[in-house]
Amino acid sequence: MSSLRLLLWPAGAVLLALQLSACGSSENSASSSGDVPFAGDSRASDPNAAAERLAANPNVPDSLHLISPGRAGRLRLNMTEQELIRRVPAAQLKRTTYQDQGQTYPAYEMLDAQKPDAPATVLHLRPDSTGISRLRRIRIYDPQYRTAEGIGVGSPFGAASQNLGLTRVRNTPAGFAGVSGLVNMAWVIDPNSLPNKHPDEMNPADIPQAARITGVLLYK
Repeated sequence: MSSLRLLLWPAGAVLLALQLSACGSSENSASSSGDVPFAGDSRASDPNAAAERLAANPNVPDSLHLISPGRAGRLRLNMTEQELIRRVPAAQLKRTTYQDQGQTYPAYEMLDAQKPDAPATVLHLRPDSTGISRLRRIRIYDPQYRTAEGIGVGSPFGAASQNLGLTRVRNTPAGFAGVSGLVNMAWVIDPNSLPNKHPDEMNPADIPQAARITGVLLYK
């Protein structure tokens, strides 16, 4: 706007023109940067939209099948045997034992209430210094159990490697597995997916990305 035209306008009109010019400038700046002032994602609080997102991703687990560090659904590592029995109905538990370094310890096979024909989850107990039996390992073979990222039995190894920070791949009590020492979780790999005569330890980058996960091990 020329200075001559401003001088000829009344003072009030000049002020209004300057304000409108400033507003237009700020709006253009916001549009060019891709930002929309005060704009929010209304879907975040929309229950229908949340349901649609869950339906679009069937790998997202419910709370009873969510795997996270130290937890698998209602189970928590280091919980006592009595806590375990209180949380899981007796009809879903079958008492058994397991061997570790020549010693025999108590264990349970836990069936799934929703799908009793699904592979049982194996629960290893070990006595603490006071003699109280506590949950020390959880072996998962049921594909219903998954992380928040949707990773579980049946997922490709590459998905676990990219999302869960695997530190090494080695033999474990559950089989050859990718191990994340940061969260004490291991991802058992289908032996048919591995190279023939592979070493006892491998770099995660050397494992075929399409290798299938056959089990998940949570340990303490």
